[in-house]
Amino acid sequence: MKVEIPEAYKDSELKYAVILAKYNGKYVFVKHRERETLEIPGGHREEGENIAETAARELYEETGAVKYSLRQICPYKVDDLGMLFYAEITELGELPQSEIEKVFLLDELPKELSQWTYPEIQPFLREKIESEINIMDLKKYFKKSELIPAIIQDAENGEVLMLAYMNEESLAKTLETGYTWFWSRSRRELWNKGATSGHFQKVVEIYDDCDDDTLLIKVEQTGAACHTGNRTCFFNRIK
Repeated sequence: MKVEIPEAYKDSELKYAVILAKYNGKYVFVKHRERETLEIPGGHREEGENIAETAARELYEETGAVKYSLRQICPYKVDDLGMLFYAEITELGELPQSEIEKVFLLDELPKELSQWTYPEIQPFLREKIESEINIMDLKKYFKKSELIPAIIQDAENGEVLMLAYMNEESLAKTLETGYTWFWSRSRRELWNKGATSGHFQKVVEIYDDCDDDTLLIKVEQTGAACHTGNRTCFFNRIK
């Protein structure tokens, strides 16, 4: 069974979410009532949900997690297309009544593939997540300042769309949801680009600079990036 990582996808194509989670440094696995093997929490997307909502719902339903941080890692495809997430759980509640019989907290990942419900898939996903997490230490970007500039660029044609500022929370939410979030210096609050206008920015790639204090975010822009209605904020030619 081959796992593919698509270069491009549409949100409507995402059918399920899978979440590798840790709690107090331990891996969180679940056992289905009808199976003897262990698996990573996850499940299919329900009507009206975005994929982050699917991940949050499945994480609660299958583990009882009530407090956690959730980070979107990447899409992947086996038969259908799904989204891979990573979660750091800080509080586990009572396990809801569901098809899940028990939650296991493991110091190490199962060594034998026969212990996994989907042995061809889940070890691959674990390796993908851990490689991403090891390079994604958010605090390193905010050692010099609580805010860093984020340059937003059209992923298709390279056009610079806007410049905004991020704090650690807005960067975390950007990674979690797959859409841009910023910190408004005038309103002193977080804002999700497009939440009021519908002109969302779907994140394709994120780069940092050599000093770890500026980000370049390549996006798929819906509508106009500028509040004036222009496609880009840089429409006033000076010279």
